[in-house]
Amino acid sequence: MIKKQLNTPLIIQKLEALLRRLPPHHSKRAIVEEQLGKFRSGFMGEQALDYFYRYLPKREIIFTHNIRIFHMDYYFQIDTLVMTSKFFILLEIKNYTGHLYFDDKFGQLIRTLNEKKDFFDDPIQQIKRQLYHLKKVLRNHNFPQIPIEPLVVISNKNSYIECSPDYKEALTLIIKSHKLQNKFDEFTRKYSETLITIREMKKINKLLNKLNEPYNTDLLKNLEIKPGELISGVLCLDCKHNYQMERKAAIWTCIKCGSRSKNAHVFTLRDYALLRSPQITNKQCKEYLNLGSSDQSYYLLNSLNLSYSGTSRRARTYHLDSLIT
Repeated sequence: MIKKQLNTPLIIQKLEALLRRLPPHHSKRAIVEEQLGKFRSGFMGEQALDYFYRYLPKREIIFTHNIRIFHMDYYFQIDTLVMTSKFFILLEIKNYTGHLYFDDKFGQLIRTLNEKKDFFDDPIQQIKRQLYHLKKVLRNHNFPQIPIEPLVVISNKNSYIECSPDYKEALTLIIKSHKLQNKFDEFTRKYSETLITIREMKKINKLLNKLNEPYNTDLLKNLEIKPGELISGVLCLDCKHNYQMERKAAIWTCIKCGSRSKNAHVFTLRDYALLRSPQITNKQCKEYLNLGSSDQSYYLLNSLNLSYSGTSRRARTYHLDSLIT
């Protein structure tokens, strides 16, 4: 079994950094919290499936997660693709709770929770579009045709699923997490012919990761937040309210709780890379970390072994990409 590690999506890392840097009473804080909750919920749903993957055969299966590909002027998202030599399973994972009603007449999902109704696009239609684009991409790269079975997986156990009476696709394409093994066994019985090799599966996995373009939006621009509105400086990782830290004798010390750290500046520079720019100059670093001298910022930047462009010390631009997972 080969798995692409399920890393925290970049958008979640950006929203978490923005929430750390927004003042407590900022007018956009509630919007950021709402967006972060939405993306975290989706990611938790994907993580929940890890438990059920263990019940699938351990050999000759390749998993890949969180792939976003630009195709035909459109980005399509693959939550999880399960590859075997006889068939693939394309998973669209939803972490919805409450009463879920799939309505094929209007192509919508209606969720009722605490007497409140929310309306979403029908994930069945969504995964059918993803299936179409995935098949096209594989065909364009001359891979052998192989059956791809789409499934919408409701990963939250606190959900009750219903569908309109004539929605037959919903009965076959929507499952709860614990039914994944049953579906896998069903497809194993359905497809007995070996169509591709492990080597070809690895090539497909490599291709999808090469084409992957993670969702990477400029949050400050989209939310109309100016960089000057954000909290600068090194924030204490131990304090609940992220109080500022001061650098004394090569150690960062929190002015509130007294917590000490040698590398708290690394997390601050990471926030800078996520929210402002993946590049920083010595002067910008000095100002952002609230340091007393450019010698201090020069030392800290060089201690991280970052790549840089520019020859002279003053003209250097340091690249912070390596600080972002």
